Amino acid sequence: MLYIFTALYCEAHIFIKQFNLIKNQETTCFQEFYNEICGIRLTITGVGEIAVATAIGSVCSVYKPTQDDLLLNVGICAHTTKNSGIFLCNKIKEKATGRTFYPDMLYRHNFYEGTIVTGMLPWNINNEPLETTTVPAGNLYDMEAAAVYQAGVHFFGPHQMIFLKIVSDRGTIDEVSKERATLLMEQYQDCIIDYVLRICTIIQKLKSHNSDLCQEEKQLLETFCADLHLSKTMRDSMKQYVQYLTLTGINYISVIHDMYEKNLIPCKDKREGKQRFEEFKRRLF
Repeated sequence: MLYIFTALYCEAHIFIKQFNLIKNQETTCFQEFYNEICGIRLTITGVGEIAVATAIGSVCSVYKPTQDDLLLNVGICAHTTKNSGIFLCNKIKEKATGRTFYPDMLYRHNFYEGTIVTGMLPWNINNEPLETTTVPAGNLYDMEAAAVYQAGVHFFGPHQMIFLKIVSDRGTIDEVSKERATLLMEQYQDCIIDYVLRICTIIQKLKSHNSDLCQEEKQLLETFCADLHLSKTMRDSMKQYVQYLTLTGINYISVIHDMYEKNLIPCKDKREGKQRFEEFKRRLF
């Protein structure tokens, strides 16, 4: 399932129309649309960090995303120097706390990449003296991304969250309207929908891999992790690497067998296991 979160209906309408999403009449707190066949569930959260964190917690507590699901946050934003463009965020900074978050960039794309700053209030450059600005040059600015990440990380891994932002202004909030947001979403509709379709294909491949992985391969991976003395965190990391390797067609099983043949495994302790794990990744990447 692909979980899409937008702050406004004008940011969501292209998905509702393209994927024939049906409104869930049973929900009362947030507008929710879905298409089980396409594997898409979209929620309109409202504007701001508190609203979006509440929506994500509410939706994900009900539907309980799995490791095969993805979260996609899409919406308009400001930019300190650019007047237009569509960006995939590789770094998120929360203005109020100074905290920084890094979504994992696993999927190929044709977008710009950039850092986004999230604030509690709309950024209005006309009311903010240049010497006191907290939005560095070259950065994006919105009111949701940091909260999406912090709420989403309770249900998704960093590699399962994607942040796609369209520039609407340069800190001139008076120029932004529902009509302008609608036009911007429609302007970039084709590339956004194409990206969503590719993401949905990836989800299906991941599910197919998890369900079709033969018992022999599952046992090999379990034995491999045990012989490396991997912690729970490192085992989860191993699962992520295996999913990536499967999608890219890299034969990781032959590397595992080779390490056993060379008596590099089993390891005597966690320290040696960590070294062998790093060697495993080096040989594959």
